[in-house]
Parts: sequence; C-alpha cells; structure tokens
Amino acid sequence: MGYGDLSIEPDAALDRLERLERSLAVLDAATREPQAAAQDDPVFLASIGWRSGSTLTQRALMTDPSILVWGEPLAHLFVLNRLAEPLLGISDEWPDQSHWLSHRPDVDLTRDWVATLAPDAGHLKAAYRAFLDTWLAAPARQRGFKRWGVKQVRWTGEDAVVLRWLYPHCRFLVIVRHPVSAYQSMRNFGFDPPAYNHLLKWPDDWIASLDDYARFWNQMALSWGSVIDKLGAAWIRYEDFVDGRIDLDTIGASFGLTLNAEAARAAKVGGSNYQNMITAAERARINELTAPGRQLFSYLE
Repeated sequence: MGYGDLSIEPDAALDRLERLERSLAVLDAATREPQAAAQDDPVFLASIGWRSGSTLTQRALMTDPSILVWGEPLAHLFVLNRLAEPLLGISDEWPDQSHWLSHRPDVDLTRDWVATLAPDAGHLKAAYRAFLDTWLAAPARQRGFKRWGVKQVRWTGEDAVVLRWLYPHCRFLVIVRHPVSAYQSMRNFGFDPPAYNHLLKWPDDWIASLDDYARFWNQMALSWGSVIDKLGAAWIRYEDFVDGRIDLDTIGASFGLTLNAEAARAAKVGGSNYQNMITAAERARINELTAPGRQLFSYLE
C-alpha cells in the first residue's frame, strides 16, 4: 500500500498486494537471461509502526557478532517502498514481448521497431538486488560482518514480497505491539501531530491524528498478516518479549544466529515514565479502528 494514502481500504490494499505478486511472476516468466541467484540470507526486522520494540529487537539480533542490522537507514527516502511501487506497472498485458531484446533473436536493429527496446527482465531483477547489495550488504562485510539485515517500522507485506523475490533465502521477523500501548508511548515521546519521525512519506504526508495512526496500524497489520505464513516469517509481540515470555534466542537459532537476547533486554535504553495518558474515549477509538488487525495478532481488546 502506498504510504500516506490512508484512504485506501484494507481490501483494496490486499488486492494491490496480489497484483504485485503477479507482476513479479510475470517478470520471472519473461526472463530469458537469468542472472546469478542471490546466496545472501539477510534478516529483515519489521515493526508494525513506531514504539513497538524494533530497536530493542535489533540490538538483540546483534548480540550475535556475525551480523550487522542496519536501523531504518535514511528513512525519509523510503527506498524500498519507492523501488517496489514501479513494479506494479508490470502485468499480463504489458509489456509485450516486443519490449524485451532477449525475446527477439532475429531483430534488425536498424530496420525493426526498437523504440521501446529493453534489456532482459533478469537484468532488472539483478539491478534491484545490486542496489541493495552495494548500499547495505557490502558495507556490512567491509566492517567484518558475515551477515547483514535491516529493521524498519513502515515496511508492509508488499515490501516483504519484493525482498523475498530479491533474496530467496532471507528471513523475516515481525514485532508488533498493541496499538493502544504504542500510541500512548508515542504521545510520551514527542508525538504532537504532525511530529518528526511520525512520517508516512516525505515531505508532505504525516500521521496527523489519532485516527490516522489507528488506520495506519490496521493497514500494516492486515498487510503483514496476509504474507506471514506464505513467507515463513516469525513474529513476536512486544509485550511477550519484554516480559520474558518469548524465547528470542530460539527464533534466532532458526535464523542461524546465536543470540543472547536477555543481555539486550536487560540494557535499559530510554524510559517509560509516562506523563501523558490517553483517555477512555481515545482507547475505544483506537480499538474500534484496529479491530481486524488486532485479531490477527491475538489482541482481543
């Protein structure tokens, strides 16, 4: 779903996700010159919105010294989302085979139609991956890390689908917090809409109200809920992690990491001495607008 467009209904956003999956399948089917497959197995950490424990989880993942997990690098750029969006232009109807040079072995470059000639679809996929490899993977290796990852608080299921397309061996960990608790934490850490960091898309689209936040959270939850099983993603609730009810070390082991999550959990960063409380009416409104997404992650009230 496009960041900043909170008018998109949840069903429409899921339809868009299906379109994206079809677009990627069309590109793969059009490939005649496949490039080397990615062997990397990055870890992608996604939080459903802000104040939900993504940084705590990021630090826990890096208790394994073999991995560097970048933290929302240059977030205003929304790089992955903006890279993924053009791929929605690919469909069963377009482009036809005349666009791909690899589909036209007998083309006469001086006499035939060449106005829309493009390299093979496999090169497009490789170029997408090369950008992320150069920007994120190579710098991690230059610092001595064998593996790399990224954490984000605005990724959707769409972004996850593109990442798995580019990196078939990647792993996903999703962390979620009850939207009422997350919103209350936001209120106590600078959220006075519109506020710095509570940005949907630079420079104009912000979370500007409680309703904006709740709709954003619900869209994110539904988007991730639609892909978690098919991607084999692990997910945890913030409340379970901080209370010690989740064994993140075991999840890390399934990713090939040796973690000491308790060390990260015990290191207090920031604080939660809340001065700004939310009203019963605000709580009820958030719960009303997030009911479908909350149910997916076992938040029943």
